[in-house]
Formats: sequence, structure tokens, C-alpha cells
Amino acid sequence: MTHLFLDVETLPGQTEAAREQARADTRPPAALKKAESIAAWWSDEGEAAIEATWRKQALDPAQGELCAIGFATSDAAAVSIVRARVEPEAAFLRRAIGVIDKALADAAPALQADGTPWPFSEDAYCVGHNSEFDIGFIRARCWANRVRVPRWLPKPGSRAPRDFGDTMTLFAGYGGRISLDKLCRALGVPSPKADGTTGADVFDLWLAGEHDKLSVYNAADVTACAACWWIMAGLEAAA
Repeated sequence: MTHLFLDVETLPGQTEAAREQARADTRPPAALKKAESIAAWWSDEGEAAIEATWRKQALDPAQGELCAIGFATSDAAAVSIVRARVEPEAAFLRRAIGVIDKALADAAPALQADGTPWPFSEDAYCVGHNSEFDIGFIRARCWANRVRVPRWLPKPGSRAPRDFGDTMTLFAGYGGRISLDKLCRALGVPSPKADGTTGADVFDLWLAGEHDKLSVYNAADVTACAACWWIMAGLEAAA
């Protein structure tokens, strides 16, 4: 069975409609009751609050978008596919899925009757940290962009550990949470956050065109997740 380690990086919605939705979703603090106080808040803090609301869309697959997908097959080196600034999300998804399909076929080719390999691996086991977020985001964005969901992605209703692996759940238990940085420190694995870069920096790196730095960060998350998985699975030597 081929393990497919995954990690995604996300953005707020990149359309004007997404911006307008953020404006509609922004509300002044409930403690403000007087009209003049509310007006003053909108004047002094409204635009910053709208920007913060918009940026939070990156955590919501119904509103946010993908900007990078990192992956590794079994013990192979991690690869990050980063979306170009002018690349529509649908085109990025098709490109990224194609790269992963090829990597899976190369890692564990299943032969057809004529001896040629299938273009996918039927027994890929996806693993991530907080996997439901990454898997769900890819699936939702495929649906939103009318892109065929890849066969290797666990189907709706799938559960860890039966259908996919999750390093967070494996360590913290069902319903428990632990950050990848904290898990790495607990297990003695180099943390991908050690240089100070975190998920909060992703959008600004992408906007600034620092896609090489974003790619390194994304791939480092995949590498760290895989190392933690192999340790907890009792197969550290495979990492």
C-alpha cells in the first residue's frame, strides 16, 4: 500500500464577490449600542475588521481557495505544487492532481490486462495532520470548480484511521487537538515552524510572489507529518 502524505495551503476567496461577502459578514462589537459609537467604529476600525474577516475565509472551503498542495508518496521526498498568481483555481487543481496521479502511478503501478500501468494507485492511503481539513478542502474546491475529485482522495463519510491517517488524532485521540509544531517537539522531529514561518504567513508570501519560500514551507509540513507518522506507526526507519 502506498502512503500519500498531504498538506494544503489556502487563501481567502480571490473574487470581488468574496470581498463583498466579507464586508457583509463584518459586524461592530456587540457592546456598542449607540449609533454614534457604531459609526465611529466603522470609521476607525471598519476596514481593518473587513480585511480580517476576509482573511479568515482561508479556513472555510466554501469561501476560501487553494494556493499550494504538498505531498509525498511513502518515503519519497516531499513536493509542493504552488499556484501561480494568475492561475485560476480550477487549472491549478487539475495540474496538481495530475502531478500526484503520476507520482502514485510511479510509486506503485497497477498493471492493466495489456501490461500497461493504470494512471492511479487504487490503494493509496492518505495521511495528514488534521487530515479532515486538508482532504475536505481539496474535495470542496474540486466540487466548486467542477473538477473531478481524484480517486485517491477519501470519500465523504470516511474516517480515520480506517480510511485515512491523521497524526493529530493518532497522538491526541478522537476529538483531541495538537499543533504539528507541538507534535514535532514532543516526538523530537524538526519542526517546519522553526524559522518562524506559520500558516498565518502563507497568503502574504503568495501575494508577494515568494512562491519558492511558500513551497519550502509547504513541503516541510509534509516531511514533518510523514516523520511523525512513521514514528507513531513504529516504522521510524522508513522515514
